[in-house]
Amino acid sequence: MMSDVNFGGVFVPGLLVVALVALACTLLLVPLFTFSRLYRSLPARPLIGFATYIFTFFLLMQELNALGLLA
Repeated sequence: MMSDVNFGGVFVPGLLVVALVALACTLLLVPLFTFSRLYRSLPARPLIGFATYIFTFFLLMQELNALGLLA
């Protein structure tokens, strides 16, 4: 079961930590997509960025489930 994470006496929900990690991964991935010619021709780039966030969040949750850290 995913529990709270303790940062210096402050308890942070585990789901929030996963969301922040997914955001950090997204902020690293989206600039890499800009080098692609296909990404430049897409009409709704902010929507692609949001979809990238959802996809990385999903992959992180799947990995936590496979490791047994998520109930």
